[in-house]
Amino acid sequence: MKKLDYEYILFDLDGTLTDSVEGIVNAVKYTCEKLGIRIPSQDELMEFIGPPMVNSFDTHFGLKGEKLKKAIELYHVYYRKQGWSENKVYPQVIEMLECLKTKGKHLAMCTNKTYFYAQWIAELFGFDKYLDFVGGSDPDVGRTEKNMVIEYTLGQLGADKDKAVMVGDRHYDVEGAFKAGLKTIGVTYGYGTREELEKSGAFVTVDSPMEINGLF
Repeated sequence: MKKLDYEYILFDLDGTLTDSVEGIVNAVKYTCEKLGIRIPSQDELMEFIGPPMVNSFDTHFGLKGEKLKKAIELYHVYYRKQGWSENKVYPQVIEMLECLKTKGKHLAMCTNKTYFYAQWIAELFGFDKYLDFVGGSDPDVGRTEKNMVIEYTLGQLGADKDKAVMVGDRHYDVEGAFKAGLKTIGVTYGYGTREELEKSGAFVTVDSPMEINGLF
C-alpha cells in the first residue's frame, strides 16, 4: 500500500490508545446499583464504550429527563473518583506515537470522553508530550457527538480536513469522521471488529498500533 501523506492524525481514546473497559464498566454498574435498576450483561456493558454516555443510558434503560440526568451524575461520581484511572495503555501505543511524531506528524486525541478526563488520562500515561491537542466532549457547550469533537479538534489544530485522518476502533469513530469530512483508519485490537469497521466505511484496517506507524 502506498504511504499515506496526511499531516494530522486524530486518535480515538477508548479502544484505540487505551483499554478502558474496567473503569467504564465499573462506573455503569455503580450507577445501576445506586438507581436500583438491572445490571447489564457483560456483552451489553461493552456497548457503553464508544457512544456518549447520555445516549447509552437512554438506549439501554429508556431513561429520560431527571432520571437520565441523575444517572449521568452518578456515573461521574464514580468515574471522576477512580474510573478514569482504571485504564491501561495498549502495547506499542507509546512507541507508535513517538515514531509518528519523529516523522513530523501532528497528533491529537479526539474522544467522546469528557475533555477533562481525556486530559487527565493523557497526562497519566504521558501521551500529552506527543499530542498537539487533546479534544473531548463538553456537554455544557453542546459538544456531545463524535463529529462535533472532530470538527472542534480540527479547528483548534488549524488543520484542513483533506490533510487529516481519524484513527478509531468502532463504527462511531468511522461515522463521526465521515460526518466531519474525514476518512478513518480502523484498528481491530480494540472493541470493534474488522467487519464492523469495514462495513461502516473504514478505508484501511490494522491489527496493531505499530501497523499504524507503518502506513505513514
